[in-house]
Amino acid sequence: MIYLKTSVGIELRGDDMLISSLQGNFSGGVFTRFTRIPGYRLRSPEEVRQEINQFFRSNGLSKDNIVLGIPRKDIVLRYLDLPSEVQDNLKQVVQYQVQSFEPTEEDRFYHDYTLLQNGAATKRLSVMLVMVRKATLDDLLQFLLAVGIRPVAVTGSSIGLANIFMKKRKDLKGKTFILGDLGMSSLEVMAVRDGSIVYSREVPAGDSAGWKDLIVREADEAASKIRLGPEGVLEKIVLAGEASETAYQEIREDFPDCELVQSCIGVEIPRENKYLVQQAASGLGLAYTGMVRRPPVKLNLLPPERRIRQSRWAYVPAAILGLIILALLGALGFHRMAQNQALIGKLDRELSALKTPVERVQAYRRESEDLEKRAKSIEELLSKKDMNLEVLKELTTILPADTYLTTYRYQDGNISIGGRSGSVSDLLPKLEKSPLLKDVVTKGTVYRDNQSGKEVFNFEAKLER
Repeated sequence: MIYLKTSVGIELRGDDMLISSLQGNFSGGVFTRFTRIPGYRLRSPEEVRQEINQFFRSNGLSKDNIVLGIPRKDIVLRYLDLPSEVQDNLKQVVQYQVQSFEPTEEDRFYHDYTLLQNGAATKRLSVMLVMVRKATLDDLLQFLLAVGIRPVAVTGSSIGLANIFMKKRKDLKGKTFILGDLGMSSLEVMAVRDGSIVYSREVPAGDSAGWKDLIVREADEAASKIRLGPEGVLEKIVLAGEASETAYQEIREDFPDCELVQSCIGVEIPRENKYLVQQAASGLGLAYTGMVRRPPVKLNLLPPERRIRQSRWAYVPAAILGLIILALLGALGFHRMAQNQALIGKLDRELSALKTPVERVQAYRRESEDLEKRAKSIEELLSKKDMNLEVLKELTTILPADTYLTTYRYQDGNISIGGRSGSVSDLLPKLEKSPLLKDVVTKGTVYRDNQSGKEVFNFEAKLER
């Protein structure tokens, strides 16, 4: 299959690096490849670089569109409630807010924000501000550059998960969902309401014997924080991450509205990759974030000076390739049409050339049928010819001189003769040899006439036609 778009999501999860690729043409994307690089910060950069290069090279993937997802523990998340009058200068106002969170010059943040809602009725703005310490991200980007990775965007891994969950969903308005990202030792809970992330918190798994109590407790905490009152309804709890399937088995009986993220993401998943979806969900969300121009939550923590400006001209080769493919498909269809028209023309010419011989053959056929009918008529006339004279002539020839007939009868091809002869036993072979007679049999009893001294006979035969 030819893919016109490729995007790769890299999620940093604990000590591991998870890489997921999403490829597509005119569809919503196909989950094509996944790998986990364990202990990436504990190994030499050269070793990690070789493993990453091998993954990209063996799968024919490009490094031009990589979105990096950093863990929740490295992100500072704040929700700002601002008057609507500041909307025209919102960027500057947010900058002032970020500076208020920076106690010292060395403790600086990279940040980005998204407008959650424009409350026209309340004349308030709700803004989600996401920050990461400059030192943390700089160190991470330096390491990634050493292993051959240069992301076009940096965001939270959980934001990628939220994006893939909200991809083209039409049932978000007025509804609240809880997303649970379960690692091997931690749980991050996000609340999504009206298509916006309104709450996010990560907690360690602790020494709990199971996930059920922890998920229920954190879901209740999220509902309390977002002020989900008695009339509010929690639509679903959606689980992702390595431990999600285990947690799902524990919780599904008590919470029938709980489901795994693999059942509600809008990307094509080949059969061989289905078992990878739960652990790759956030990475797929990051790849999806880099594939579309307007993801549900658009945030990029990469500082402006480090961002790769993707000109619209970068999409020209893919567009040209797509147009070439369409042109080839059109040409193939036109070629087949032209071939069919040429074949039809050739057949018409051949039929025209055969028209005169066919008409001649048909005339011969009609003439032959007429001759056949005439022959049958002649045969019928001949079959009705009176054969009595010929039969009598034949009998006169084959019967011996001492034999004479006393009776002769012919009817419908059956002949009966009777008479007297010196030796009747010699007559039967002679009659059977006649070309005009067949099936000659003796009728009645042969006896001798005392007056003439001859034997009296009666024969029956059929006329040989």
